[in-house]
Amino acid sequence: MAKILRKWTYRDVANFLGEKGFDSYEDLGHSQSWVKLQHNGQPDRFVEIKFTQGFYSPKALNRMIRQSGIDQDEWIKWECS
Repeated sequence: MAKILRKWTYRDVANFLGEKGFDSYEDLGHSQSWVKLQHNGQPDRFVEIKFTQGFYSPKALNRMIRQSGIDQDEWIKWECS
């Protein structure tokens, strides 16, 4: 299995976050905010995804990983499936 993330598109990130319980929350012009709610309905995590036609840089992916609170190994595992 790969140990690093490869080329992720907006659609890849959106699909991954959707499968992990995040929902599209707010359009912010050139980006979109995704939120994961706690069981009581309060926001738990926010991830900002910039709209792009291409692939995200490693720096941008690492930022989204940190914001999501989901271990990078889960991202890699999903990518390889």
